[in-house]
Amino acid sequence: MKRLLLWLLMVVLFVALLLGGTVGAFYYMTGEDDMPEENVTFGGVALQNVGYEWKVPIFGGVVYKSFYSPATLTEQKLGDFGDTRPELVLPSWVSQADMSLTGPDGTTVFQGTAQDYADFVYTANGQYTMSLTLRQLSEEKPAKPLGWYLYQANFTVNFQPEVTLSSERAVQGDVVAILLTGIVGDGTPTAETDLGNVWFHPVNGGWMGYIPVTYNTEGGKHDIIVRCGDTELQVTLTVSAKQYGNMVSEPSEPASAAASEQYRNAIWPLYESSEEGKLWSGNFQAPSTGGIAVNYGTIYMVDGTRDGQSTGLTYAAPNGSDVFAPQAGKVVYAGTLEVSGGTVVIDHGCGVKSYLFGLGEVTAQRGQTVAKGDVVGKATDQHDLIYEVRIGNKSVDPEKIISGKSGLQYKENLSIQ
Repeated sequence: MKRLLLWLLMVVLFVALLLGGTVGAFYYMTGEDDMPEENVTFGGVALQNVGYEWKVPIFGGVVYKSFYSPATLTEQKLGDFGDTRPELVLPSWVSQADMSLTGPDGTTVFQGTAQDYADFVYTANGQYTMSLTLRQLSEEKPAKPLGWYLYQANFTVNFQPEVTLSSERAVQGDVVAILLTGIVGDGTPTAETDLGNVWFHPVNGGWMGYIPVTYNTEGGKHDIIVRCGDTELQVTLTVSAKQYGNMVSEPSEPASAAASEQYRNAIWPLYESSEEGKLWSGNFQAPSTGGIAVNYGTIYMVDGTRDGQSTGLTYAAPNGSDVFAPQAGKVVYAGTLEVSGGTVVIDHGCGVKSYLFGLGEVTAQRGQTVAKGDVVGKATDQHDLIYEVRIGNKSVDPEKIISGKSGLQYKENLSIQ
């Protein structure tokens, strides 16, 4: 019995020595190279830490080796970024990033996470000081290093205001995007133009708005004056007339005064309002699988006399077929009007709305949020299915928007979602 106990004790001691030697060897071989790789850049410049504290796992997350470098007051000089907004790029291992910016006047102008910084807008030119702490706080298995790196740097920005159009020339029916960059200061931009109302929304590096060029816009040059704070910029858009086709039409019964007033009260107020921000992404889709019976801008002729012009697309929608939401947005009207039949209006933000007229059945509800392709009602052979896209009260050609060849899709990678 004593021999057995002695043998067991020797085995335990041997295993303990073996494990201790293994842990010791791993501990000896573990160095600062086993800390997480930094790979963090700001404005394309690699940042250098000014202090860190890490616990690197040695043995299954039970034993750790610590590495520590006390934080210093050193500030890395990143230089002048000019009118380029410096972007922060982090390594994949970061689980928490805390950042603060001190502005040219010595006050803290930003304090938050790296994700918050993506929405930060510089409000003054000059030198900024940045403090950034990257942490890994992981309980995943196998065990990972735990700790932080600290970065401190200074840099200069010198933004120059600039206004850019998605195209300096447009044809009647187009939508032209207007991009404002290099603006410092608070406040949402405004645009003064005879083309229609422009709603701006923030994007990375500036502001974006959309200018409607409706079917009867006068050809020639149109000046657009953009104001933001104390900044005023001017750009010119040249509009070309488009030759629209004619279509012989039967005379229609004029709407009653009551029906016209009902329509005005329901629809016209929508021209002046808009959901904040941009709710769509990519091209729009046709609201019906039916073919187009009447194109945008088609001139109706009754007994050889002009009798109006199409402000949308008319679809040969099969009776009872689904009518789809052309894009994501919020339903701001859903009901039946004597003038337009079943009617659904979807607000896509930035003043852009889809108007669907002539539905036999409306299934969408006011206040509902819809995605692109959601069913909002049924078509009927009692009414034409008409699809209009308007920015404010100005109609534009839905075909260009459906094809994705529109200012509504201009530089979408800049959008803040």
